[in-house]
Amino acid sequence: MRVQDVGINTAIGIVTATAWSLVRGRGLTGGVKRGLIGGAAMGIGRQVAASPFDGSGFTGREISGMGISLITSAGLEHVTLSFPVGPVRLQLVNGRDFDWRVNATDAVAAAIRATHTGTRIDLGLSLSSGTFVFRDRRQTFHTSSGEADAAEFFESITLARSVFYGTDHPRVLYHENVHVLQNDYLADTITNPLEVAMLSRTALGRMLTRHIDPGILSVPTNILANSLVRYSARPWEREAYALTPLHNY
Repeated sequence: MRVQDVGINTAIGIVTATAWSLVRGRGLTGGVKRGLIGGAAMGIGRQVAASPFDGSGFTGREISGMGISLITSAGLEHVTLSFPVGPVRLQLVNGRDFDWRVNATDAVAAAIRATHTGTRIDLGLSLSSGTFVFRDRRQTFHTSSGEADAAEFFESITLARSVFYGTDHPRVLYHENVHVLQNDYLADTITNPLEVAMLSRTALGRMLTRHIDPGILSVPTNILANSLVRYSARPWEREAYALTPLHNY
């Protein structure tokens, strides 16, 4: 199963990188190579993030982030390696220059949740997952798929009170870690580059997107995908469950 998952992610990486290489007027070879390595790293990162140990989410997210960087750089001479931490991407450009980007939608959503009276940040779990993890005071909460005790929203994780009975490190967290990495792929390889490309047609847009990804396009994309595919048939849910089969959450 794990070998199959890496194979699927590798195929996704090859297709995406090849598409970017062709869009940028380059041949197939470079796109296939970067997609092969990047997709495999992306798959390995998801398996690490799903593993039940402290720091697995953070470690897996960085591995996946490097793979995603290779995919998005297809067709470009230089590779910009991105290291995601919450809504921020720390970047190493061409192996020597440091830069940064922030996803505005994810940052605003995290700020709203952090100041909401019904939730609070769990610092330890956030460090372990490499993104914000919030504790919700409710036993369960409502999502588009119905009542849930854990969910990933805007690349942050929310956990209800019910998952903490008898533990301070609930195993459902590893399932949600996988969803964070899945959304990293969607945002960093598809929706954010499209937004930046559209906005960069004007001088103001180029200035605004120098360090900022609006992150708006991924919202309707996720809503549409979830509305079209029932929960049990969603490939992203099947992957998260397949990588955490023994966690008993």
